[in-house]
Amino acid sequence: MNRRRTLIIAASVVVVAGGWALFRPELLFVNKTVNESFPVAASNASGGGGGRSAGMAVLTGNFRGIAHDTKGQAEVYQFADGRRVLRLTGFETSNGPDVRVLLVKAADAPDNDTVKSAGSIELGKLKGNVGDQNYDIPAGVDLSAYRAVTIWCNRFGVNFGAAPLMQGGAPTPASEAPMLLGSGMFHGVAHETKGAAQVYQFADGRRVLRLTGFETSNGPDVRVLLIKAADAADNEAVKAGEPLELGKLKGNVGDQNYDIPANVDLSAYRAVTIWCNRFGVNFGTAPLARS
Repeated sequence: MNRRRTLIIAASVVVVAGGWALFRPELLFVNKTVNESFPVAASNASGGGGGRSAGMAVLTGNFRGIAHDTKGQAEVYQFADGRRVLRLTGFETSNGPDVRVLLVKAADAPDNDTVKSAGSIELGKLKGNVGDQNYDIPAGVDLSAYRAVTIWCNRFGVNFGAAPLMQGGAPTPASEAPMLLGSGMFHGVAHETKGAAQVYQFADGRRVLRLTGFETSNGPDVRVLLIKAADAADNEAVKAGEPLELGKLKGNVGDQNYDIPANVDLSAYRAVTIWCNRFGVNFGTAPLARS
């Protein structure tokens, strides 16, 4: 009897130890903090110049939590020597076992299945769950296809958090600078919505709606609309305003751009609405004032 009891206890210890080693629950309560300085081009790293001005931000996005609360900014910098670096700043997520930083071949990664089905490239193990950090991007990666960053638990196939990447970059030369046609600030209707909406026209005639400092609720089948109204304080005003869809909302948080069709009369379409197509709900609207 004593021998059987001893065997049961020994087996239990092995199971508990194995489970602990697999799940590493203590990591949820222990932060690993890093604080890497801004990267510089290889040619400048030995002291021949460099610094923040050595790199140009070409893509940028804000993290949101998926399986775990995740926050901070993701920026892709390109250097004169061709090197590209993903930099996480103000970053914070949960700790965990075998967590990796991935670029995902999709515009966003709102769940686990998107990461698995879209395809991804690993940039390395997460250096710390808190703090600023850098990851080199392989030279052959097409950043027009890989448009989201995901913090991925490799052991359990879980998406901790993701950041959709939008176009960024250095200031445009004055001769090529777009002209601001109209702008306005979002106000919440069905959901709290904030940020600015700006319409730009470029020298080649292209017009773009740009959302900056933008934030609203996430939801199913959310679209960006222009409406023929000065404002929209409810759902009915949107429906009556002959809405024109510019595309699916790329992300509920962060800066993003939407092309405006060439034949659209912007003197008639005077407001931007974030619209849940599935339920016919106006999340928030920005009236556009002519500049």
